[in-house]
Order: sequence, then structure tokens, then C-alpha cells
Amino acid sequence: MVTRLLMVVFTGVTALPHSVWDASAADLTLYGAWAEHIVHQNAFPLDDERWQYPPGAGALLVVPWLIGGGLGYNWLFFALVAAADAGVLSLLIRAARADGLRTAQAGPWIWTLGVALLGRVCYGRFDLIVAATAIAALLWSARRPAAAGVAAAAGVLLKLWPVVVVLGLRRRTLWRMSAAAACAGLVAMAGLTALGPGAWSFLEFQSKRGLQIESVAATPLLVARLMNGGWTIVHRYGAEELSGPAVSTVARGCVAVMIIGGAVLLITWWRVRPPATDLALAAVLLALAASRVLSPQYLVWAVGVAAVCALDPRTTQRPVLVLVLATALASQVEFPFLYDRVATGSGPGVVVLAVRNGLLLWATAWSLVRLWRDNFQPSRESPEVPITVVGAASSA
Repeated sequence: MVTRLLMVVFTGVTALPHSVWDASAADLTLYGAWAEHIVHQNAFPLDDERWQYPPGAGALLVVPWLIGGGLGYNWLFFALVAAADAGVLSLLIRAARADGLRTAQAGPWIWTLGVALLGRVCYGRFDLIVAATAIAALLWSARRPAAAGVAAAAGVLLKLWPVVVVLGLRRRTLWRMSAAAACAGLVAMAGLTALGPGAWSFLEFQSKRGLQIESVAATPLLVARLMNGGWTIVHRYGAEELSGPAVSTVARGCVAVMIIGGAVLLITWWRVRPPATDLALAAVLLALAASRVLSPQYLVWAVGVAAVCALDPRTTQRPVLVLVLATALASQVEFPFLYDRVATGSGPGVVVLAVRNGLLLWATAWSLVRLWRDNFQPSRESPEVPITVVGAASSA
């Protein structure tokens, strides 16, 4: 089984044309420049508007630079991502074997196929590493809450979204994991802040982001632009954004949808008591669908959480997992294959965006519906059944 999985991963990251690979790995030049700046200037790139990541990302991007002394940065970065990919696959395989149920065997396959369907962009960005921290936190949460908390804290310091892994937890697991995450996070934050100025400059740049053309909310405006114009596409903050009528209103609407969605998830946690991984998947999908910014590599977040969902025999999300994989495939068509059409807002680009974002909306809505339909219990208490993971010490 391992050989077959590795063959699929290898195919997904090596079979594309060289020019497509260049597009998928274009950000590595920027990563290398940031790493050099951090190493030599002892400061984060606080004057670069493209720096929109928590300070942990700076520490991560420096690792390949330090290992190679500034040489072979791209290949060392690929090796780092490959190690994270292999680590996730190993965790999922061990968990599936420990469970022993046939349904759990889908977990490693969801991850493997999802990465292959997303394509080389998974190796040309660091989001796969962030997904690895969230997957580890979910798998360890019940039996190793301290380790899970550290993994979650690491993910939050790379990109904020792994905080969703605590959403569905209850009782002592929630408190112990949260305490470990808070302690590890505070220590790491202090160290990263002391590393140099600009550690938190990303907050300013992130808050100024507009409506990226790849976001779900931008799709109706792109369709309207094809019919009667009125909108332009501008390059800002390292991405293509829409400018024109109602764009600011739509962007503010994304924030409102995120807040309302968060309230819905909180009510779901309180009233429905779904499995933690199911709620985490719904939260990730909602975050992607409601975001003003939706880069293709973000879909690996959903792929990772979906793989953990597939391990749980109680999951309600199995039909949603298929939609996640379909969305991943559509994302690879959108980037890099048709991105030249997407970036200019031409017809083929808008069509592929409409398909990808339609699939994402479908997956998000279906995920929430299944949470309520298949989990609702009048009782306010429900047992917390952990995912079985080999080598996890019992500490419940």
C-alpha cells in the first residue's frame, strides 16, 4: 500500500510540464529573498507588502537557507515539504492500521490523492507544512493533548487557520490542549518577537488586502465584468484583486459572513455535538469560502482535515470528502494550467473559477447540513470518542 501511495504522490509532483512547474514554484524566489533578509538584517521584511504571514513563517523559511548556507534554496525547500508530506502520510497510515476498520483506510488515500490533484503548488508553497501541524494536532488531541497543543500552536504561528482544530473538543481535552498551545505559543511568540523588528507587520498588510479574483465572493463580479465591464483587475499585495463598483461592500460582506459562520459553528458545537474532526472540516471549508483571499494552495488545508475525517467511523462527512477532492482538481486546472486566463478575467478563466468556487460552496453547505442532520441529539452530553493512533500515550 505504501508503495502505491508514494507512486501517486510522485506522479502528482513530477509529471507536469517544466513551464507549469516554474509557475507553481515562483514564490520560492520570494521566500529565498525573505530568508536572506531575515538572516542578514535580523529583521522581518516589514517594508514588503507581500509579507502577510505570522512570524513563525519567517522562522520556517529561514530553515532551508541555514541548511544550505544560501545555496540550493529551492531544492532544500522541496525536501522540507516532502518530509512533511511523508510525515503526514505515515501518521495517517499508522492511524488507519490501528483502527483496523476498512473505512479508515480511506484516510491515507484522501491525503495522497488530494495532494496529487492539487499538483505541484503543494510543493511550491509552505501550506502543506501548516496542514501537517493541524493534522498532527487532530490525531493527537484525545490521547496526547500536550503534544497536540504544541502542534496547533506551531500551525497558528505559521498561518492562523489551525486554531480550528480545537473547535470541536470538549472537557479536559479542550482545556489541556488549549493550555499547552497557549504556553508553547507565548514562548515562541516571545522568541520570534525578540528575533528582530517587523514580526507583526503582517497584520497591517493582511488587513489592507482587497478582494482577490480567485475568492468565491469575487466570482459574481467577474461574471458581471464579462457582460458589461465596470471592473478592473489590479496587482496589489502580491495578488490580482478586483477594483470597481461594490468591491469594498463585497469585501466587508466576506468579513460579516465569516463572523456569522463562526456563530453558526459555535451553535453547532453547543447543540449538535459533532465529532471534532467533522466540525474542523466544516470550519476550514467555511473559512475558505468566506475569505477575501483564496489562493489555490489553501485547498490543502481542507484536504488534510478531510483525510483525518476519513479515519473516524463516526464521521458524517464522507460525501463531502469527494467534493473536497473534486475542488482540489478544479483548483489545479485554475492554477497553474489556466491562470493566465484567470489573471486577465477572460471567459475560460472565469468559467473554471466558477466551477471551482461552486464546488467549494457545495462542499461547505453540504458539510454544515450533514453536521446537523446526522448528529443532532436532544441531550446536551455526548461521549468523546478519540481517534486511535499508534504510539499515543493514554492521558485522557
